[in-house]
Amino acid sequence: MAVLSIAVLVLLHHLGSSAAQVGSEVPEGWPVTEVGEHVTLTGSCLAYGELLQYLTRQDKLESELEALKNETQQCCDGQWTQQFFSSLQGNIYDQSNVLQQQQTTVQQLQATVDEQVNINQQLQATVDNQLIVNQQQQATIQQQQITMQQLQATVDNQANTIQQQQTLLSQLSDKLNGPRDCMELLTTGHDTSGVYTIYPDGGGKSPVHVYWRMDGNDHLHRLTAQDVYELRVDLEDFEGNTAYAKYNIFRVEDEVHKYRLTVEGYSGTAGDGMTAPARPHNGMYFSTRDRDNDATTGDCAEIYKGAWWYNDCHLVNLNGLYLGGSHQSYADGVNWYPWKGHDYSLKTTEMKIRPN
Repeated sequence: MAVLSIAVLVLLHHLGSSAAQVGSEVPEGWPVTEVGEHVTLTGSCLAYGELLQYLTRQDKLESELEALKNETQQCCDGQWTQQFFSSLQGNIYDQSNVLQQQQTTVQQLQATVDEQVNINQQLQATVDNQLIVNQQQQATIQQQQITMQQLQATVDNQANTIQQQQTLLSQLSDKLNGPRDCMELLTTGHDTSGVYTIYPDGGGKSPVHVYWRMDGNDHLHRLTAQDVYELRVDLEDFEGNTAYAKYNIFRVEDEVHKYRLTVEGYSGTAGDGMTAPARPHNGMYFSTRDRDNDATTGDCAEIYKGAWWYNDCHLVNLNGLYLGGSHQSYADGVNWYPWKGHDYSLKTTEMKIRPN
């Protein structure tokens, strides 16, 4: 009985010592995920919970052994006691092996957890470094965007400058190569009424914008044949002075009659340039460079660079060259002789008709 008591006490001591140790083998049914060569314990906290359950079972086993010890002390049969002790000793040995295996398993689990912690720390360091790199790259991208915006602004400014220069070159080309008068407009194919730009001095001065009506004598004939019309001629020189001539009767005949002019009844401030006795335009046919219908042996339209109801030749040449004021040539400008003479080309002239 004394030997059995001692053995039980030794067993209790051994169980108590084993219960204080922690194994490392993964119990069956624990959640484990294999990633490469590493084992990630998704239930590391669960492992320690299982260990606590083992310790609880050991406490229960101690209680059961204590009860067995009490029973063996009451037993008088030495042979039965010896057999029971041997069986109990085998069970204790087996339980001790199980506890040692569990301790080893827990140690392995602890090592795996520590390794995973190290891996997580390394990953966190990598993430932190990558975050720093990303921030640096973001700053670089923002700086590049600013640079691109500056470059775009520079390109836009250069494009505007180029466009302005192209406009200036076009204007200069127009000045150098543009029409000098209405006749050049006509010879270059401009046969529609509208505002045109001419360069009387070859571009040396500002261009002149003129409104040229291409109605033609046929239209004038149809208008003036249906009623009695009056004519008003407004004149302006380059000094800002103005004058006018008004005629109570104005009529143009058809092409068969060579667009013969009838004009009578002068009043105004410009002087009578159309019906003055010295060289009247009343009753004259319309002459052009290719239609010489004037009253002289020469071609007034060719000589005086115009188209008009020439006599022999004119006091008025409103379709002459646009010479921009005083000129050296004789009577080939936009002339109204009674007001400015034959050596002054007017700035603007307007011929307007309406029913009388």
